[in-house]
Amino acid sequence: MSQQPIDALFFSYFEEFDRWHNDRDAPPAPGTSTSTVSATHGTTELDRARLQSVTIDGKQYDLARFLSHIATGDTTDYRRYDSACLTRLSGTFFESLASRHGHEIRHVNHVARPDLPALAARWSPRCIFLSSTFFMTVAAMMNAVRHVRSAWPDVPIVIGGLYLIELAKSLSPGQFRAVLSMCGADAYVQSPRAEDPVLRILRRGATPLEDLHLPATWVRRNGKYVWCDTPEPDFPIDDNWIRWDELSQEGLYHTVNMRTARSCAFSCSFCTFPVTQGPLTLGEPRMLEYELERLKRTGVRSLIFIDDTFNVPMPRFRELVDILARHDFEWYSYFRCQYADDDIVKRMVDAGCRSVFLGYESLDDQVLKNMNKAVNLKAFERGTEILKRNGLTCHANFIIGFPGDRAENTHRFIQFIDDHGIEFYNAAVWFSSPSTPIAARSAEFGVEGTRYDWKHDTMSSQEAFELEAWVVGRAKESAWVSEISAMSFWSEIVLYSNGLTNDEAKQTLRTYNDLAGRDLTRPAVDTAPGVARLRRLLDEKPFAPVDGVARVESAPALTVGRRGGDS
Repeated sequence: MSQQPIDALFFSYFEEFDRWHNDRDAPPAPGTSTSTVSATHGTTELDRARLQSVTIDGKQYDLARFLSHIATGDTTDYRRYDSACLTRLSGTFFESLASRHGHEIRHVNHVARPDLPALAARWSPRCIFLSSTFFMTVAAMMNAVRHVRSAWPDVPIVIGGLYLIELAKSLSPGQFRAVLSMCGADAYVQSPRAEDPVLRILRRGATPLEDLHLPATWVRRNGKYVWCDTPEPDFPIDDNWIRWDELSQEGLYHTVNMRTARSCAFSCSFCTFPVTQGPLTLGEPRMLEYELERLKRTGVRSLIFIDDTFNVPMPRFRELVDILARHDFEWYSYFRCQYADDDIVKRMVDAGCRSVFLGYESLDDQVLKNMNKAVNLKAFERGTEILKRNGLTCHANFIIGFPGDRAENTHRFIQFIDDHGIEFYNAAVWFSSPSTPIAARSAEFGVEGTRYDWKHDTMSSQEAFELEAWVVGRAKESAWVSEISAMSFWSEIVLYSNGLTNDEAKQTLRTYNDLAGRDLTRPAVDTAPGVARLRRLLDEKPFAPVDGVARVESAPALTVGRRGGDS
């Protein structure tokens, strides 16, 4: 098969295949690690990964690989169950933008290292765009560039995304330039939007990339990276909605990420999102209507709104819900429960909302004040009661160890989850990033250290890791969802959107959690309580295939707009 020339490939998520172990028995690439996390964070974080994954015959299995093992006997079909299968926004956005300007980008939603030879045999791109948003370490970004470069030796590689922007804000100028050199891409777009640099690269013709003057971009010239601070023109959000039916349907999953706004209405002190995304920009509700009309033509059935504050401001949110009520989609979103009332929650459920992500982070009023959350426990209690009274499924998220936090607060949120009947939860150790607003107040709280190695006046990271280990599976009814072995809320959505009920999703996660943290043999896993039932469930409700390409025609039949859920 001859290569097809295109303007660019866009990789939304690059998976270093040896992150867990080799699923296809390919030899590890030089310099890669089979560890789940970087050893530079110490044994505490390594233990954390072990405790939240299932070890079978000495190999660690994340949730997706565990489900593949249960369904088929090996891990090769893990992508059916991986949250990375959900169509990501960045690649679809730029594919749509490029198409409207006469260029062809092919979006590869999830690429693993062993996929590269087949992709290189099929496509001959003039440029490769690589999103950094889901990288967790510099080593991961460096390995991705190296592997992509080996597949397309003469094709320029351009990196953008939120991880790159956060690195620029976290490191000194010298350290950041050293990272750029280590990774070795041809250009780095240091912009949360990047429309103009991408379009300039696509229309450059025969002009070498190094000769371009790209807004908010580092370009490698003569072995050095040169910053171009040319003003970045505005691309209004209302003009740049995604024309879904014009995208390549080959790579479109039956569940997609969407947005109606950029950035966030709040400025929580633990969060880098407003720092990396810039000021809040709200799209007109009618843009959602346009996108939904296009989505109807594709076979997509489920929507994930990644707006950080989807229900703020509330009048606009009511308009969005009214629009969703006119269309037959199942949908999920972030939700600020302090703004809930019975009317809007009833309308959400009737409009197809299946579940919401509730970022409580803490239930201690002083810690919430330190976080600049603009909410208190009383408001959380009131909002949660409204959500549960109206039958909406909830995922609760907490942070352990934020400045001012104490051990008793962790015990407190377990009781809160049990008392309110919350279905799913996660709690993660505070990540002390120099780019977050709280970093400027380090002296006030006695914070020493960064990332996952810190201590402050009321806790240390070691204590926080121990509390996180204690909290796994501690709730009586709610199911724990790991952010290490899975992408938390998004893993629940994979289960839901492939036909599982609330109870079946909870049972799936509980079966996994019961085996996590133990060194097991294959026969011990296969005969463990709950595994036979899980195997029957996966056989009765096969997930959509994802063999490098997700097909919307494989979506299960869904019934949306039912009040009260199905649990």
